Amino acid sequence: MRGQRYSFVSKITCAVSLIVFILLTAFCAKSGNTNALELKFATSYPAGHPMTTDAFEVWARRVEQATSDKVKITIFPSDTLSSPLTAYDGVQRGVCDIAMLIQSYETNRFPLTMITNLPLDLPNAVVSSQVAWDLFQEFPEIRKEYKDVKLLFFYSTSAYQIHSPKKAIRNREDLKGILIRVGGPVDKAIAEALGGIPEFMHMPDTYLALSKGVLDAHMSPFGPMKGLRTAEVTRFHIENANLHTSIFGIIMNLEKWNGLPPEIQAAIESVSGHEAAKLFGRVFDKTDDETIQFMRNKGDTFIHLTEAEKMEWRKALDVIVEDRVKELVAEGLPARRILHAVLRLKEKYSELYP
Repeated sequence: MRGQRYSFVSKITCAVSLIVFILLTAFCAKSGNTNALELKFATSYPAGHPMTTDAFEVWARRVEQATSDKVKITIFPSDTLSSPLTAYDGVQRGVCDIAMLIQSYETNRFPLTMITNLPLDLPNAVVSSQVAWDLFQEFPEIRKEYKDVKLLFFYSTSAYQIHSPKKAIRNREDLKGILIRVGGPVDKAIAEALGGIPEFMHMPDTYLALSKGVLDAHMSPFGPMKGLRTAEVTRFHIENANLHTSIFGIIMNLEKWNGLPPEIQAAIESVSGHEAAKLFGRVFDKTDDETIQFMRNKGDTFIHLTEAEKMEWRKALDVIVEDRVKELVAEGLPARRILHAVLRLKEKYSELYP
């Protein structure tokens, strides 16, 4: 009897041990390389936003694959880890390892980078992103603006247009005296040059202001409008004004970067730079297409400026460009050379990515 009981207990013990072994093996397989370096990545987009799912998460997976899972990137969306207002300093101090940087929030820190934000008729996000990265490679003065961090790549919005809830805007006369939501200094200068009255407002607050009639119009790319609901309360859209684009940067803590082995650095760079700029630019341009289709489905009106009218707008906007370039040149910065490079690169990449 005692031998039978011992045999039964032994069988149970073996079975439990086998189950534990199987579970541990499965857990380890799922977890992957437990010695991987984990990098915390702070972004502003919500978890379900296309820029998160189709751009940030895709790039993170590419980094993991390129480094053979030696690097793992964990994304913290919706400003939960760091604010874009303090992204550069936050990365420098190690609050996060990688962050999305919005240069227009700190224009004095990035005066040469911000030349790409001027109204230069850049047609889409892919072109603008590629132009910015080439400028970074070409001009040490731009690289100096990021000397305290590792810049991994730039990406850009698509072109800003003007959207209104009640009034069709077909020419500069229609813009005179109307209150236009703007999000930065370039937007403000554009609104004023075209005869409007700029009103600075954060994007999340714009939906309510438009729906209540506080604002007459909204300056924005098409892409973010569906997610932020401004697409629901605007009915008239200029589709070819191409007022300007807005550049972003993805930056990494420099000490953390310098601590990586050279082969890991090379692997990360292989999926960053131009490759990431194209990925993010295409995703942003795709969000434009999806938002435009949403607007068409609800019967919105799309306005195409005539060539003559667009030329009039460009004359007014060229003054903004020239004034800013003169200011920077007076400060001893190579703004004129960078502007010429932007225009040259715009032609190059517009042919490749129309």
